Amino acid sequence: MEELETTRSNHTVVITLARPQRRNALTRTLIEAVTQTCLELRSDTAIRTVVFNAKGKDFSVGVDLTDTGMREIGGAAIGERRRLLQIGPDMVRAIQELPQTTIAAMHGYCLGGGGCIALACDLRVAADDLQFGMPEVLRGMTMTWRTVPLMVAHFGPARTKELLITNCMLDAERAVLWGLANRRVSGSGAEAAAEAESWARELAESIPPITASMVKQTVNAVANINTPLVHMDTDQYILSQQTEDFAEAITSFLEKRKPKYRGR
Repeated sequence: MEELETTRSNHTVVITLARPQRRNALTRTLIEAVTQTCLELRSDTAIRTVVFNAKGKDFSVGVDLTDTGMREIGGAAIGERRRLLQIGPDMVRAIQELPQTTIAAMHGYCLGGGGCIALACDLRVAADDLQFGMPEVLRGMTMTWRTVPLMVAHFGPARTKELLITNCMLDAERAVLWGLANRRVSGSGAEAAAEAESWARELAESIPPITASMVKQTVNAVANINTPLVHMDTDQYILSQQTEDFAEAITSFLEKRKPKYRGR
């Protein structure tokens, strides 16, 4: 797929979001391609580390609201929509269930679904120009993809609420302070990618892969222990899309104006 590039070097694979002209906004096809790539890598015992990075000035601005595939999901009957909306959780799960150690190279805007990709990784590098956020509430939607437990595990309840409700943005400094980023580098995408790839190669050569995989599995099990409690996040997402505020949020976003919410 042209919008997702995969390169291999010894024991490391680099997965690159390659849609810079759209700031790596996630289409339905791109989400499904990331999932499929991860599923294929699960059985590749020659690969020990996986890096996720992106071309252009941003890691990803989240789901592409103009994508035909995503709009088709929004127009489907509720039963079908509930099924189709699993593409996001399926991608997050596929990333988390990779037996290899994963590293995200975050730079520029890393928002919504793009932020979920980074959160699903084991380790994260932040470039100085990072702006990490979850703007779903401002679009009249709730957070879905079953990632709230991941955020609580990383940030704690209070900071997760701040991130989701107030639309605060984490720059590189706050990303390290909040525990989102393991490392910070000067520069932007190229520097973050170089640091992540160097780290991945180092880990691939120096860490026993079976042991690392078992440690990862244990930590993920603890971090995801509350995931079954958010089984209704898809239904809440669908319900939020029935509100007048959701319609106003999308319209104002597309018209590039301040929304007027009415609480209904």
